[in-house]
Amino acid sequence: MKVLLLTTCICNDENIKNLHRLILSINTVTHTQFTHCLLLQNAKECNEDDLPARVKNYELIILRQNKLISLSQARNKLIAHAENCYGLATFDFVSCPDDDCWYPHGFWTRFLTLYNEHKFELLYTQFSSQPSQQAINQNKHSCANLIRFASSNTTFYNAEIFNKVGLFDESFGIGSKNNGGEDLDFAIKASLISKKVFFIAEATIGHRDPLPEFRCKYFQGSFAVLGNHKWKSLALYYHFLRKLMIGLVFFGQGKIRLADFKQVK
Repeated sequence: MKVLLLTTCICNDENIKNLHRLILSINTVTHTQFTHCLLLQNAKECNEDDLPARVKNYELIILRQNKLISLSQARNKLIAHAENCYGLATFDFVSCPDDDCWYPHGFWTRFLTLYNEHKFELLYTQFSSQPSQQAINQNKHSCANLIRFASSNTTFYNAEIFNKVGLFDESFGIGSKNNGGEDLDFAIKASLISKKVFFIAEATIGHRDPLPEFRCKYFQGSFAVLGNHKWKSLALYYHFLRKLMIGLVFFGQGKIRLADFKQVK
């Protein structure tokens, strides 16, 4: 199996330390061919020679820039680079792990086993600071689970599906006009054109535990994304209304502003 990974890292001591952990977790896998495109932002703070050595089946491609751009812009730059250098069609799966996630021992073996059995075109799972190494074979996919759990760290796209979706919407994501929502937007688009979507209802990816305050911090982006997709299925319309009710509660508690209910074009 050939996997394309796309990661952006704003260089500072903590992020580089996390990036080391991600690279080392990939280094332990021998049965999968990885191409990892990495964009280092604020790159003057990072010496790429300090990054861990890679095994033979792990190719790390490093792009550097000194200025900071939004998360969606960074990913689109990586997608364009991968397409120009390799062609997305040469890969089996694509994922966009953050620099602070990692793959626990045996994850990619379980991923390959699950794919051989279920032939999914989109897989998503959960993350935790203490990820499970249990083999899971039961599909728990639903619209509700996709909205709640699909993130850059936990979602894996068939390369053909990823290519059909295209680029990330640069009006969403950290550092954009609408804070957050870029992962949800991409996952919804992919799920609507995928024949088989699979959800592992266990935390199988390593990452710091979810922070409750992020539900408020990224409300604007995720609410706008659900608003854009609400007419595409009854389930999406229901979850748009549910998100609206949650937003009204947050607004009543003073956690978000009235402006957060409006998408910035």
